[in-house]
Amino acid sequence: MRIVTPAPASQGFAVVRELSVGDPDLDAVKVSLGVLGVVSQVTLALQPMFKRSVTFEKRDDTDFASQAAMWGGLYEFGDMAWLPRQGKVIYRKDDRVPVSTKGNGLNDYLGFRSNPTLALITARATEEHLEEDGSDIARCLAARAPSVLFELQAYGFTNDGSFFTGWPVVGFQNRIQASGTCISSPEDGLLSSCTWDPRIRSPFFYNSGFSVALSKEPAFIAEMQKLRDLKPRAFCGLDAKLGVLLRYVRASSAYLGKSEDSIDFDVTYYRSYTEGEPRANSDVVDEIEQLALRKYGAVPHWGKNRNFVFDGVIAKYPKAAEFLKVKARYDPDGIFSSEWSDQVLGIKGSPNIVEKGCAIEGLCVCSKDSHCAPEKGYFCRPGTVFSEARVCSTRAAFGDESDDLLEEQ
Repeated sequence: MRIVTPAPASQGFAVVRELSVGDPDLDAVKVSLGVLGVVSQVTLALQPMFKRSVTFEKRDDTDFASQAAMWGGLYEFGDMAWLPRQGKVIYRKDDRVPVSTKGNGLNDYLGFRSNPTLALITARATEEHLEEDGSDIARCLAARAPSVLFELQAYGFTNDGSFFTGWPVVGFQNRIQASGTCISSPEDGLLSSCTWDPRIRSPFFYNSGFSVALSKEPAFIAEMQKLRDLKPRAFCGLDAKLGVLLRYVRASSAYLGKSEDSIDFDVTYYRSYTEGEPRANSDVVDEIEQLALRKYGAVPHWGKNRNFVFDGVIAKYPKAAEFLKVKARYDPDGIFSSEWSDQVLGIKGSPNIVEKGCAIEGLCVCSKDSHCAPEKGYFCRPGTVFSEARVCSTRAAFGDESDDLLEEQ
């Protein structure tokens, strides 16, 4: 790897450093958050082409915690998606197979395809209406559709690039790993669009990510399930976004990488563009995050997160001091640093922004009602399962919820 770092005028204002395997500085540069300099070149090791065999299987989540602890060891590319309100887990069996294995499958993920623009706009309008004016029952009924649709369409997989005839789907690594044809779809005057096209009001979501050490995962999942059992309807918003995605990550030698084998939890949910607008049942996601970070020592995804999760995070990296030593040598004047990076790395200041409504925006963890939205009925209260959590909630107490009406619907 080559990285260009600042230097005094006598050295031409820049130094090109070339790092190879065995150089301890490489473990700083692997995950550097951009504060060491500009990475100009990376040399990767390649391996012979291979195929993958993929099968999706939906099961009850009764043994979810124990399965999650072992699934990553059973399948090289295995992952799982938990649909908490439905009590289901979508297991992905995904392993490499020889190139001689028959099949030319393709992963054309439904969410990353071009879709009719009118349908995307309508979906966004429906989502906003359910969020702002809908009941939990209405949101739960609507949340069932996405997982059914994706399952009926095999999650976008085809056996030959055109048709799905059954599992397993076998295809070359590049056709299975890459996921979606939207970027190569033709321009048609916005009759169709990619979901993320800024020119249209398409469905909007937010993704929070954090990693829990594999050794702590069973207990963490058990507590998430306990929270779900106490507030089942509050989890429908996660089901609507195809649940909580669990991916496996090996321990890394990088100073700011995972210090032990972990599971990445990707929690996806609706979030309004309107500043200060509360999310329905936002207390559930906030409690899950605080449970993971505070009780189970989770580390946040460096990019997919809100301010409060980075408060004190650097202390969770055993070799953070080594990283800061490299930073001091590479960029002593902090040319590549910012106020934000200094806060995240624990050098100066805090990423928390404590002000009115800060907890609604994820800028802080609430400590008083004004950090939520009391004028809209959201107050700062303890968590349900993790009492040390502080979340913005609309209820004084969490009682037992009966789903009889929902089931009758």
